[in-house]
Formats: sequence, structure tokens, C-alpha cells
Amino acid sequence: MTERNHWQLIPVEDFHCPAAPTVTRFQQGWRRVLRVFGLQDQETATQDADTELPDYQAFERGPAVRALNTHFEDWVDGADQGVCFLLDPPFSGCAAISRDWTWQQGWALLTPPAPAQIRAVALDEWWQQQASRGVPWLIDDLARYLLRSADGLRFIRVLLPRLLHGDFGQGLVVCDSWTFAFLRHAWPLSLPRVYCFAPAESALLRQNGITGSDRQLSHLAGQARGNVGLALALWACQVNADKRLLELPLEANDDTAFILYSLLLHRGLSGEELQRVLPVMAPDQLNVQLLRLEQFRIVERNKEHWRLDVYGYLAVRDFLGSRGYLLDDF
Repeated sequence: MTERNHWQLIPVEDFHCPAAPTVTRFQQGWRRVLRVFGLQDQETATQDADTELPDYQAFERGPAVRALNTHFEDWVDGADQGVCFLLDPPFSGCAAISRDWTWQQGWALLTPPAPAQIRAVALDEWWQQQASRGVPWLIDDLARYLLRSADGLRFIRVLLPRLLHGDFGQGLVVCDSWTFAFLRHAWPLSLPRVYCFAPAESALLRQNGITGSDRQLSHLAGQARGNVGLALALWACQVNADKRLLELPLEANDDTAFILYSLLLHRGLSGEELQRVLPVMAPDQLNVQLLRLEQFRIVERNKEHWRLDVYGYLAVRDFLGSRGYLLDDF
């Protein structure tokens, strides 16, 4: 008998974060106090001695791909094909799952526009460079198609209506959940056919290798907001003393919030792009902020590209929420 696949795709309006028990909210604050003093909470998830910790970025994606097959089968084969959107919360792996699925389907992967094309709104030039003539396609990161600056939003404002009109044929658009929250706030229309994976609860966490009691897994699902990748990272912190959740520096201020929100909205940026998004911040001030966040491991740098570290994500989300920033729903 085949084991049930607990991955499921749902309309975004049906998504609700797993309800964390009330005690968990207290425990989250208590764990922050313990971390300040270098102590550990005694209640942790369990791990079998011979079980290797799954990497939050390298969990088995096959079952999630099968869920996409099941959900999109009629859309792929139907006459009214158009465009669908799939939301990708930070560290959830949804973009990688989508790339696996579209590769199996034989679809083309579109390349993002160059920064100069975004600023010049060179939409037709960008499309002519794509190798997807007559073939369905995937945009695996819509955040790469905009820059929250004076001249960086016109491209996506022109792109979205043409996608919805079917000018570029059938495609799947993967959009970061923070980018989606921003677009829903800034764009006058609602995007149709927006889907996401159902929130991970105990059964899906177990399917992805996480062990523990029902109570522990329920707490973990609530803390991770139903995000499998984030749950795997949090579980690693609970069973491995070498890993821990990170906290923001005490000096974190409004400038810190501007930077962190920009990195979340764009799914990471280069230093040059950050300066364009935050022109009121002096370059030396921006560099000091980035270096301090890097020292606290809240952000990490790959060459010139800055992005959040998975182990600091929840602290950053709480920090931005306390300052009234527009948060995603995930």
C-alpha cells in the first residue's frame, strides 16, 4: 500500500497558518531570554540516533512535484490555459519544486530581465531573448522582475497585464510571499489563480523526516508557520547543539528595518541594488548596517548578493511586525 502524500496545493485564500498553542507564544519569548544567557530550553524535538538531519534546502521534493501534477493536470491539458501563480514563502523550496515540475513537463525556464531592461521597461526586448516560442514556461522568481525604486516598478506594472491577457502564452509564475504581499498592496487589481502549498502540519513534517511527539510537532508546525523548509531548520536547532536561532543586534533601528524589509521583498539584493532601493541611506551607513547584520549572521553574502539567513528569519519577521511593516501571510 502506497503511503499517503501529504503535500497538497490550495487556493491562497484558503491558507491559514497552523494554530500554535497559546503556551507556545510564551515559550517563544522565554526561549529568547534563554538564548541571551546562552542557555537551552529543555523541551526539544527528538531524533533517532541513526537518523541524519535533512537539509532544509534538500528535502525530498518528489512528493511535492506529484502534488503539482495532480493539481495542475486539468489546467495543463485544458483549452483555457493562461497563467497561474504559485506563492513561495522564504526557505520553503517552492521555486525548486516548480523547476523540477516544469522540467518534467518540458517547459522553458525564463531568465529575469537585466537591471537596465527593468529601468527602461524593455519588456518586448526581454521577451525576444527568451527561448520559449510556443512552449509553456516558468518564471521561478517574480521578485527578480522589479526593484522598489522610482524607476524599478514600471516593468512589472506593464508585465502583469500582458501575462494575464495571455500575450506570452501558458506559464507558471512563482512569486515570493513577501513580494506578493507588496504587489497586492501596490497594484490596483487582484491576481487570479494564485495557489500555495497547504500548511505543513504533523503528518507532512513526519513525511519529510522530522520526528517527535504529536505535541512537539504541533508546536513546531505553529512556530514554522506551516513552512516545511523553515520547520526543518527549526528542528535542526532543537536537536543539534551546534545550530541555534539567531537574534538581531541590540543596535537594530529604523535603518536596519529598511534593509531587512528590502531584502525580504526582493528575495535578496546586491549592495548596489540596495543603495538604489534605499537612496536616503549614505553608502557608509548602509555598509555598516550590512556588516553588523553579517556579524550576527542575520544576513549572508554570496559574492555581492545579500540575503537573509534561515536561522534569523523569525527574529526578523517579529522585528518588522513590531515596527508596523507590511508582512506576508505566511
